[in-house]
Amino acid sequence: MDTLPLLDTVKDASSLAPSRRARPGWPLRLLFALVVFFLGCVVGLYFQGPGLRAVFAWTRLEPGAGARQPIALPVDRVPSPERVAAMAVGDVVALGRLQPSGGIVSVALPQGAGDARIDEILVTEGDVVARGDVLAVLDSLTVYQAALTGAESTLAIRRAALAQARVQVAATEAELHAQVRGAEATVAAAERELARVRSLVARGAATPSVLEGAERSAETARADRDRLQAALTRYRPGPDGQQVDIAVATADLAAAEAVAEQARRDLDRARVLAPQDGTIIEVAARAGERPPADGLLRMGDTARMEAEVKVFQTMVPRVAVGQAVSLASGVLGDTPLTGTVSRIGTLVGRQSVTAEDPAANTDARVLLVTVALDAPSSARAAAYVNLEVVARIAVAAPAPGDAGQ
Repeated sequence: MDTLPLLDTVKDASSLAPSRRARPGWPLRLLFALVVFFLGCVVGLYFQGPGLRAVFAWTRLEPGAGARQPIALPVDRVPSPERVAAMAVGDVVALGRLQPSGGIVSVALPQGAGDARIDEILVTEGDVVARGDVLAVLDSLTVYQAALTGAESTLAIRRAALAQARVQVAATEAELHAQVRGAEATVAAAERELARVRSLVARGAATPSVLEGAERSAETARADRDRLQAALTRYRPGPDGQQVDIAVATADLAAAEAVAEQARRDLDRARVLAPQDGTIIEVAARAGERPPADGLLRMGDTARMEAEVKVFQTMVPRVAVGQAVSLASGVLGDTPLTGTVSRIGTLVGRQSVTAEDPAANTDARVLLVTVALDAPSSARAAAYVNLEVVARIAVAAPAPGDAGQ
């Protein structure tokens, strides 16, 4: 019987070798080492242990000194006496803004303009205007012009009525005077006739009936004279020195003049006038729009520019009126603006002018110091209203004998 072949259960020699797990190569090891090193640096900067501080002390390097915006800074909660002394000398540096003399004026709509809209704007940015110039016209102007036309027509009628009253009074008064003189002549003739008739009656040459007729004629003449004299008193000057009819016409004319004057003033409700001399800085609306609540135009006296500098309250005692000031900005180039301190405020407020730094201290307490620019600098600054500048106020160095006091 044939022998059956045995099953070969022996594995390949290579498979009998012990299995080895694949290990990562050197790039992964290097990446892992870099991650550990980076995390160690972050932890060291966060906690700033004694070892890290020893390294900075040994190398005399300052944390963050090589960065434009450092994030790791030494904490000096209690400045040293040397640092305080350094802060107490030298020029005062602060942030500020360029402003026209007197500030920026927001020109609002005139009182009583209501819901009027802009019909026409007569100025543009950069125009120089004088006080009282018309800057813009509202669409309500036609309504006020019609009211003014009616008021002026009434005024003309009242003037004509006054002139007519004066002519009529003069003519009537002259006529009454003439009639009074005629009545007096008639009275004199009637009295003479009455005296003659009485003498005739006394001699028996006339009857009593003739006498009665003469007496009635004399009485009638006297009555006509008295009536004319009474009518004449109406044309005599009254307590105010004017005849009554003329006084009434004069009062009507004064009322018409008041109405016309009010109509002329109402025209200003449809016109935006310049409140002062200056330059138009900004036009905030266009024709057809309703003016914004914060003003239609902004203007200022850019012929005289100044700077509003916010000085820290601790530095204000070193600032005095008349000190020289230089104002620098990247927009102005290498030549700074120059001026002098003209006014130092008295109200301590919060810092409203800050540099472009997220960590800037916006809760600092400052005082407003006004710097008047000289003529050349004012002419340059007129083109940069509200520009942020860095002001350097020149403070006189203390005398050597004052250092120890």
